[in-house]
Amino acid sequence: MTKKIKTGTWNPSRVLEALGRIGYEPSAAILDIVDNSVSAQATDVSIELKLTQASPLGRGRPRTIVEAVVIVDNGIGMDETALDNAISLGSSDTSYSDNTLSKYGMGLKSASASLGRRCMIVSRSSDGSVLAAILDHDQVAKKGEYVYELRAASAEEIDALDKICLGKQGTLVQITKIADNLPSPVEIIDSLKKWTGVTYFYAIKGQTDGYPQVNLTINSAAVEAVDPLFELEIASGEDGELDDTSWDGCSVRYIERRKQIQLTPTGNVAAYVTITQLPHPPSLAHHSDRTKKEYHDKYLIEPGNYGFYIYRNGRLIGRAESLEMIPRHGELYSFRGRLEITAEADDVLNLDVTKSRITLSEIAETQLKPLVREAVKKSRNAWNYAGEQLRQITASSPHFKMSEALDRVAEIEEREDRIDESVEPEEEQEQRRRRRENIINKRRASDEEGERVRTHAERVQYVDTLKNNQLWERAHHSKHGLIVRVNRSHRMFREILQPQFENSELVQAFDLLFFSLARGEYDLVYKSEEEESKVESLVDEYRERVGVQLSEIVRRLDINNLFES
Repeated sequence: MTKKIKTGTWNPSRVLEALGRIGYEPSAAILDIVDNSVSAQATDVSIELKLTQASPLGRGRPRTIVEAVVIVDNGIGMDETALDNAISLGSSDTSYSDNTLSKYGMGLKSASASLGRRCMIVSRSSDGSVLAAILDHDQVAKKGEYVYELRAASAEEIDALDKICLGKQGTLVQITKIADNLPSPVEIIDSLKKWTGVTYFYAIKGQTDGYPQVNLTINSAAVEAVDPLFELEIASGEDGELDDTSWDGCSVRYIERRKQIQLTPTGNVAAYVTITQLPHPPSLAHHSDRTKKEYHDKYLIEPGNYGFYIYRNGRLIGRAESLEMIPRHGELYSFRGRLEITAEADDVLNLDVTKSRITLSEIAETQLKPLVREAVKKSRNAWNYAGEQLRQITASSPHFKMSEALDRVAEIEEREDRIDESVEPEEEQEQRRRRRENIINKRRASDEEGERVRTHAERVQYVDTLKNNQLWERAHHSKHGLIVRVNRSHRMFREILQPQFENSELVQAFDLLFFSLARGEYDLVYKSEEEESKVESLVDEYRERVGVQLSEIVRRLDINNLFES
């Protein structure tokens, strides 16, 4: 057969759909768009999530969803040629400098596609003209071609742009026709607030080569720079080094000070590695008037946050990476490493399209492995030493892990309720607020119960007795939110739960169940369209009947035979 050179066909609508499913977290997608602002030499960048309400599929009040994502900057702006390049799939590599935050020319398209089906760019270039470019996935599907609209910006669009750039150069990116599968607005905003300061630590501090210092805001709140290694807290000299046989868990220490490693045999491409040990939150809380949760939040100490933070050209591209060298274990929660690379390492490290995954070169792996192996060992030893010192002072509770997890969940749910209220019409906002206050006032928790939430994150609290033989009841603290009381005198507790208290996993499962039951009650009373007192009365009756039935069922069980091994 004679060889043929043929031109393949492609479906641009399907390509956009595939880009939207590349695996972005919403906050990561938003920050990929912010990269363009930083690359455009912006000194002010605003991120805003516009919210609205959507009617639920079932019964109940409307839920709050994201209506639009808007990023505005005062960078150099784009003319028609630059807009063409921005919207093109795989834009020209001639547009990128050596210290650029971009790589393959796919960031804006893939990031916006993961958030919604319509992306509008409004930009004022150096000649003063303001253009609007709209890439609408529905229009692409309808036309069967990769098309976008280009026109002069409207007065309304220019006004939105000038909230940041004040009549000068700048760019607005607005994503609408938002995807249905996004997390709740609270989760997206929380993730942005938590990671934007880490992602752009160097840019916010004005320490990124070739770029000015950047002021970032999220829904009008300023973003502070956050160093995930917290080096500024480390004492100078020998006091800054980690001694894993005497560390009290209350300070940040160096495991490995900043050190250069080679990425190529010739040494012409290098990286820098730094490793620190963050505090042991329970020890720090024991020696201060702040809570473990406050220290967990301050130092971003969570199960998925330990490992290496990889910065490329001063921008975070990898978070809590194991590099296939760091085991997943709770004893390493305080382990923090940083790997600094530049764009010249992209090909050596096989940087992927999302700029979030790298593959270490053989020489880098050879240099890092012994260093990381020793650092991991030291970090685990130090964590265990601090924990053992604390255990000798105070006994550990089987509720600890679940209590902290439920405390975080409770805070998220509380903020979601407030956001739901904030987007309703003013009259309904007031009705919802009064209803919430009535619910809290009718079941007010004591200051002592609130203090247990503050100091030990105890959302589930075991009490001596409850009226009418209830197994649980909910209470509310004006400052610390939802609390669940569990009845120690109930037959279910005495004969089923208490004998299993050495089984921490089972105890935590019960804590989760009790909290979920109480949260479900609150959600029903707070969000039901029915009269509040009527719903509350039915919930009370149900809870009392469940308590009686459980007690009677347990009485009739042969407990000894049931749990016999």
